Amino acid sequence: MNFLLQKLESHIDEEALIEGENLLEAGAVEGLFELEKHLWLATVEGYEVELKISPSKVLGGTCECSRFNQEGMCEHLAAMMMVLRRKQQTRRQKREKEKKETPSPRKLTTGIVLDNVNLEELADFVREYARANRNFAIALKARFASTVSEIDSKEKYVQLLESTIKAVRKPDRNISLRGAQRLLKVLEELKQQAEQGIMERDFLEVAYICQSIIEKVAPILKKARGKQRELRQEVNHAFEYLHQLLEKGPAPTLLHELWAYCLQEYNKLAYRSNGIDLLFFKLMVELAQEPRQQEILLDSLDNYKEKYKEESRPTAPLMLIELSALEKSGRNEEARQLMESNLMQPDVLLYAIQQAITKGQMPRVKALAITGLRFDLPQEVKARLEELLLRLAEEDDEREEINRYALRRFLDTQDFSYYQKARRADRAGWAGQVEEILAHFQSLPYAPSRRNTIARILAEEGMDSRLMSYAEQVQSLDLLQEFAPFLIGNYRERLLELYRKLLTDFLRNHLGRKTSQRIREALQRLHEIGAGELAVLLVEEFRSQYPDRHSLMEELALF
Repeated sequence: MNFLLQKLESHIDEEALIEGENLLEAGAVEGLFELEKHLWLATVEGYEVELKISPSKVLGGTCECSRFNQEGMCEHLAAMMMVLRRKQQTRRQKREKEKKETPSPRKLTTGIVLDNVNLEELADFVREYARANRNFAIALKARFASTVSEIDSKEKYVQLLESTIKAVRKPDRNISLRGAQRLLKVLEELKQQAEQGIMERDFLEVAYICQSIIEKVAPILKKARGKQRELRQEVNHAFEYLHQLLEKGPAPTLLHELWAYCLQEYNKLAYRSNGIDLLFFKLMVELAQEPRQQEILLDSLDNYKEKYKEESRPTAPLMLIELSALEKSGRNEEARQLMESNLMQPDVLLYAIQQAITKGQMPRVKALAITGLRFDLPQEVKARLEELLLRLAEEDDEREEINRYALRRFLDTQDFSYYQKARRADRAGWAGQVEEILAHFQSLPYAPSRRNTIARILAEEGMDSRLMSYAEQVQSLDLLQEFAPFLIGNYRERLLELYRKLLTDFLRNHLGRKTSQRIREALQRLHEIGAGELAVLLVEEFRSQYPDRHSLMEELALF
């Protein structure tokens, strides 16, 4: 490569140029920075792109993509060239502006043109430009769809999303990262219009926007590569806006329309396979104001649970929605019976606990948590229950309970804040508990974290003799450096001899700069704990034994 950056269009094939321009417009060039003078790096669609300039000429470039490897050029490199050219132009314009001492004359700006242009000519220009630039056409339709009155309100949003999805879909029906980014831009525009509609109480338009997003985006979630989470979030936002709409007290006619819409839509497989059916049910709980609607909702949930069982889907999320529906309809006894008979399901148990907390029924909270610990629940749920019981015990100053649950959390997490709580709660019987704790960790498979936990317990309890023996047993330089301050006073000779052995063995078995740095850091640690004379002695020994290890000599010189 050797051409002017300003004239890159004359040296790059048309396909790479067009696709590079699309990447540029989609904002796909990320993290652009100058690694060294005139050598630029960036990430484009996940590929690392490198560009060398002079600075006015392109001297070379690389990209990790397969197209570049085959053809020596790709859309990612083209997009980076365009971004860098734009950056240079911006800098040049800024310098020229700063050079001028007198105020610059009035320039031909977009605002001035729009103030003076004939509206019919402007409309013709926009129409022609939209025909030639699909991205601009989609952005134009997204921005002004709400002003179109000739087309049914919902239909225009459906058409907008259908045309956008069609434009970004590949022949295999998947949607690339770049395509998903273009779709997200349209959804962001619709989201802003929905927010504006809520503020202006244009609730019907908001409902149509949200329904269009739900219907058109949900079925393609699994086809969008790299942006599934973001697209799913846009569907979630659509349901959130519908909930906000309900809080504003819309007309009864709209409420009935939304109820009918949910009944019509929720049962579709595209929603169920993405968990969006649950969002419909949550909305229906809010919409069901009349007894007949509440009966329909509960019957639908009951039938749907059977479908979930047939498809081997977890029914707990549906059960939580059913509990909400029962409580809202005043059927509290049925809700209680449903909870009590399904407490072995983690989500139901946690829901029951949260309901009891909300009602201030702390004895019930405690009883539910204790009951839950008897079940074969996931570890993260048991951890939450133990945390809850520990907090309740602390609030009531129940020292035996504090000790029990703090110890459980310590054995599970090796977090010494729990260790301290357990020790403060039972000082009388603590010595025996310490031995049980040590026995527990010593029975586990070896791991650095377990090793350090045992050593810290010995240090916390002042068991220096056992700590010294343990350090000699495990032969770990990391452990020795951490716990040497506890041992230097009473076990100086044994500690220093162990240091000499571990450092010598480490040097004998490892090479390189990192090894040399590790040795210097260990010697520095010796000096910090008051064993500077041994550190100096070891420095001399290593200099005489390993004179040819240049990195070691350099690190020792720093010490």
